[in-house]
Amino acid sequence: MDLILDFILVGGILIIAIILLLLIKSKQKELPQKILIVFFALLFFVCLYFYASLHNIIWLIHLCFLPNDITTCVIAPLLFLYIKSLFLKGEHLVKNTLVHFIPALLFAVCITIPTILFNTFQVKALAYTHTDFISKLIRIENLYFLLYIFISLQSLSKYKRLTKFKYSNLSKYDFNWIKMMLVGAFCIMLVDLGFKVYKTFYGHFNWNTDYFSVLTMIILVSYLGYYGVNQSKVLIPDFLLKDNNDGYITPKEKSNVLSDANKEAFETLKNRLETILKTDKPYLDEDLTLGKLSEKLSTTDKKLSTMLNQYMNISFYDLINKHRIEAVIEKMPLDAYKNYNIFGIACECGFKSRTSFNRIFKRETGLSPSDYKATIF
Repeated sequence: MDLILDFILVGGILIIAIILLLLIKSKQKELPQKILIVFFALLFFVCLYFYASLHNIIWLIHLCFLPNDITTCVIAPLLFLYIKSLFLKGEHLVKNTLVHFIPALLFAVCITIPTILFNTFQVKALAYTHTDFISKLIRIENLYFLLYIFISLQSLSKYKRLTKFKYSNLSKYDFNWIKMMLVGAFCIMLVDLGFKVYKTFYGHFNWNTDYFSVLTMIILVSYLGYYGVNQSKVLIPDFLLKDNNDGYITPKEKSNVLSDANKEAFETLKNRLETILKTDKPYLDEDLTLGKLSEKLSTTDKKLSTMLNQYMNISFYDLINKHRIEAVIEKMPLDAYKNYNIFGIACECGFKSRTSFNRIFKRETGLSPSDYKATIF
């Protein structure tokens, strides 16, 4: 068993070290990359600590004890900050989020550092004193982590909805890997909490349950490292976040407050938009964004987004993909596309993801692409 633990821990240390090297060597380090450097550095020390514990390397245990001990308290708000940094501009983002790290600071000052001093000067084993207070505190630490993961998932869901105001294709910005990472972290911490509660009432296991959390964390980190290091940053336009307290406006909420002047201006913009969509067919551009389309209309992305959501009651994402589906349907029976498969035609019409295409096609027509094609041949 120790051999398997040793193999996985060494593998985790190497993987995290490589990811850290790639992040540090990156020429352009924006806030998400800087947060990931801190994130992976903490996990690197966690793996080193458990490797040192497995082999009883005392000096390495001393070196890694502090970062290992505070990791749960730090990573929880760090993931929350990471989610926000992917979508929002970061001038004041870190400053406004520092308050979330106060519990981690208090934990380090009141628990971790005194434990280090006690173990150093009293020459005790490098482990917590098993008191009811410490046991309860560790369980609170787990609950604190779970709460932040839940908040992070809510934030991710909100920002993903907002991307539909700006992007016509979400495959590049489809942060499902982040959701899986957050859900995975939530499950790991939930199981870890279950182990701690069990030990409180029924006694200790014959094996160290902390290793389970570390090993599953290494698997999760490998996944995050593969997908997350090169993830593009998405900046949601500020005006979409300032329109209400939740940062998200549904068309129905605002459609009844338009003045006559706004209605007239929006009707003019709508007519220009319909003309552009019919003649230039900008939706065929798979990388079409709200900004690109607003430039073609000689207007601002704010005005165009407001017109779409408040006057036409449709998001930019839904509008563009509605026209793409119409283009696919138009091309399906043509001889020029008889050698194309359905997704090949979809790619010609601006789609990038087969999954997104199938979902949107069925939503617009009520049939899957293959079923629809069967009805016209």
